[in-house]
Amino acid sequence: MQTDNGNEFVNDQDITNKKTRFEKYLEKLDIKHEHIRPYSPWQNGIVERSHRIDNELFYSRRWFSSYKQMEKAFKRYNNRYNNIARKVLNFKTPNEIVEEY
Repeated sequence: MQTDNGNEFVNDQDITNKKTRFEKYLEKLDIKHEHIRPYSPWQNGIVERSHRIDNELFYSRRWFSSYKQMEKAFKRYNNRYNNIARKVLNFKTPNEIVEEY
């Protein structure tokens, strides 16, 4: 999992060495957490583009009356999204890349 250095993900190392709830949860799931370099707009731009795509294709087009309804719709969206070939992945789907890994 790669994130920026926002307070929602990591604590300020000048203030404390304690891990955030997010970091502890990733450890519990045995997921490696990497941070992008501070002040790296190129890397942060990739994340922002992903958020924009999710907003355009999922969140802005739907209205949910319950969490369960949103969860069901997101599972469909996520399945569809991860099975679309991407140029950046050499015209493979994200699921194909994960399977190869």
